[in-house]
Amino acid sequence: MKSSASKPVRILVVEDREEDYRFLCMLLRRPQMAGTYELDWAVSFDEGIAKLSVNRYDAGLFDYSLGGSTGLDLLRDAVSNGADMPIILLTGMDNPQVDEEALRNGAADYLCKVGLTGVQLERSIRYARRQAEILAELRRTNQLLNSVLSSLPVIAGRVDGDGTVLEARGLGLTLLGVTASDVLGQNACEAWPHTADEIHAAIEGGRSEFTREVVRNGERYYFDNYFSFDEARGRGAIGFAIDVTARVVAEHGRRRQARLLESILRNLPAIAGRLDAAGRVFEAQGDGLQRHKLSPAHLLGRTLIELFPQSREAVVDALAGGSASFTLGGVLNEEEWTVDFLVSFDAEQGAGATFFGRDLSERRRLERHLLKVSDAEQQRIGADLHDGLGQHLTGLACMAVALRDRLRSRLPEEASTADVVSRLANEASEQSHALARGLSPVHLEAHGLASALEDLAYQSQRLHNVECRFSLRGASPDMDHLAAIHLYRITQESIHNAVRHGSAQRIHIGLFSRRSRYRLLILDDGQGFNSRDNQRRMGRGLCLMNYRANMLGGTLTVRSSLGLGARVTCDWNIGAHTHVEPRALASASPYSF
Repeated sequence: MKSSASKPVRILVVEDREEDYRFLCMLLRRPQMAGTYELDWAVSFDEGIAKLSVNRYDAGLFDYSLGGSTGLDLLRDAVSNGADMPIILLTGMDNPQVDEEALRNGAADYLCKVGLTGVQLERSIRYARRQAEILAELRRTNQLLNSVLSSLPVIAGRVDGDGTVLEARGLGLTLLGVTASDVLGQNACEAWPHTADEIHAAIEGGRSEFTREVVRNGERYYFDNYFSFDEARGRGAIGFAIDVTARVVAEHGRRRQARLLESILRNLPAIAGRLDAAGRVFEAQGDGLQRHKLSPAHLLGRTLIELFPQSREAVVDALAGGSASFTLGGVLNEEEWTVDFLVSFDAEQGAGATFFGRDLSERRRLERHLLKVSDAEQQRIGADLHDGLGQHLTGLACMAVALRDRLRSRLPEEASTADVVSRLANEASEQSHALARGLSPVHLEAHGLASALEDLAYQSQRLHNVECRFSLRGASPDMDHLAAIHLYRITQESIHNAVRHGSAQRIHIGLFSRRSRYRLLILDDGQGFNSRDNQRRMGRGLCLMNYRANMLGGTLTVRSSLGLGARVTCDWNIGAHTHVEPRALASASPYSF
């Protein structure tokens, strides 16, 4: 008996005789079945159709005789309109032909009202409803399977005990350019001999999984195959194949890339690897930097920041989702070496970072040589300006003065013109001398860095018509001429950028020292810029400034904000040479175009 909390079973009774309807009510409304069933009565075929169109029922009881129509007609109509409830056909007398036809048209049962008991009717309804639930689940499963086979690149099939294909379905057949009729009846083991062992293993009661390549019309396809013994039939096997061509092609591509990377790292002075979220090296390849103690054996399991503190800012940026670089360097066998590292967020893993380091020692040596040649050429041009063009301009000015004096008494108007020529020649001479000092800073070699920077500030005021001051705190650094040239050129480029791109009116140059640590500082009150937005847009001038700082084993930092000017800092040490250079910050500048 159903509990009081359960919903009653709704049954549509289509019966044109009232006494028969009351008979059915009596059978289903016995005291022990109270509240179990709820009956809705239709007295004709048409009324049954109408009720079916607007109401939903759990089961139907249709009488065979319905005036001009029959219960079979109503059964057919209900089934064709998608009714999924179980329908039991009732009749006044048994008729084998009606019984067979009712079964063929989808009736759940066929009962004779003569001698029918409540137990028989109630049992028939219960069984019919359970069978309907099973059939509905089977239909849903079949719909799902049909959807999978028709929309996904798969093949489902069944083979007999001797390997004959009994059934084959799925969109995968279309991808291969064949139809089910093309493969039905073929012996799978003979048609595809490379899969014979796996299919035989399944036919003999086992299970097999394998991937196979299929070539059709010059195209290669790859399928993951799953075969198992056909338990339902007690012989043969059932199988399922999934097109995994995209995955296999991608895997082949990744393997090719891995082999290429392995070849590169095996033959070139480079190393690559991954960091976990804590910055620890858990993967590394490449032994080309082993002599610099930058091999997988030296790095695996260790934290990059602890090994190389100068990498901290780059690693932190990369772990936070960005990308940055740092430089390591030192001296080996009396030769300087340099290794550049790029660290980027590991987007593939969603955490950690990847790193790539390459030996740029030879490139750096060439760059140093080119820079030295460039500085020497600038000095030569500066000397030519001073000794050649400057002297000519000075002579021209003297001749103009002499001409002015001779013309003053006889031709006063022409004398004034000669005076203008004299002034212009003097101004041109002064400008050429100022340019010569910039290209060939005589003060630098004769009096040292501090004096040269002070002279640069003075000449910048004259050339650019801005306020430019120099201050020295502590002792001027004792360094070789090439190192001093690097700092002088960094200052020159900073002033040029401040005036040309920042429209600065005031510039301050500071040189500070404390023991063996030194700092060069250039401040301006120009328009400023957004350091973050310009971080990756370094122009040639800023790149060269960075490189010059590297040559000192120093760090260049450029910082600015919109409307607040710019701050350029170069920090370096003297007298405490280290085997590892500090990281050179790849800062950006608004002057990078």
